[in-house]
Amino acid sequence: MATWGAFIAVMAIAGRVCVGLVFLLASVQKIRHWRLLPGVIGNYRLLPSRLVRPAAYVLPPVELALAAALLSGIMILPAAAAAMTLLLIFALAMAINIRRGRDFIDCGCHQSFLRQTLKPALVTRNLLLTALLSASLASPLMPPAGPATIGVAAGLALFLFYLIANTVIALPVLNTA
Repeated sequence: MATWGAFIAVMAIAGRVCVGLVFLLASVQKIRHWRLLPGVIGNYRLLPSRLVRPAAYVLPPVELALAAALLSGIMILPAAAAAMTLLLIFALAMAINIRRGRDFIDCGCHQSFLRQTLKPALVTRNLLLTALLSASLASPLMPPAGPATIGVAAGLALFLFYLIANTVIALPVLNTA
């Protein structure tokens, strides 16, 4: 019978793999469309204009570094905490703009095939990704090979679910009335 500790360790790996792949995808897309990023960040109207361009230069490498740390298992606690903080900042920025009635702006997720405007579902998505990483704070050590393999497989499955859910969230709402 599996112990609670083993379950948490598997969930910690699953969360790191899933969120690591999310950050990898996001950073690659932002790097591919780097010249658009200052406009996307500026559209949120949360940073002073003089900080928008520096934020646009820093964000993709930070996301890439977090992806590498989460996927490699290096510095698990700081990487998980930093990734959780970044996800919460993104969720807060989206929530503020939704509250302001500015839900028409691009979320900045930079999936080139999906332009997504702000929706509460995207805020929820980021909160769920943050929750996935919370197990890493409770179990920062690598488990034996068997549970680790299960964690990686679960993380890949969660990432595929993330991609599907993101696609569904991005679909336009059809008015059937």
